[in-house]
Amino acid sequence: MNSMAETVALCDAGDIAEGEMRAEFLPDGTVIALYKVEGEIYATDDACTHGAASLSEDGTLRGKVVECSWHNGCFDVTTGEPCASPCSVALKTYPVTVVDGVVNVAYGGT
Repeated sequence: MNSMAETVALCDAGDIAEGEMRAEFLPDGTVIALYKVEGEIYATDDACTHGAASLSEDGTLRGKVVECSWHNGCFDVTTGEPCASPCSVALKTYPVTVVDGVVNVAYGGT
């Protein structure tokens, strides 16, 4: 079994404005959210771990914290850690690299 994560190119880094977020799809169908915070791009699962709301569609990004509009739970997008009730389970995060202006996300592997 391959233990190396695969990497996929998703979008131009310039397509994500500072303080904005957007949904993207991994090749396996997983929906992730990309966030631009202080010039860096971060990636997490798009679904809130509490109510399964889409963070990129229904959430609000304030600094490095995304708030889910369903129950006002929050996550630190740089770590995935929950930072406000009722969220208690961390979001899965994905390593992001920007190569020649293109956002690449590592996923899969073991």
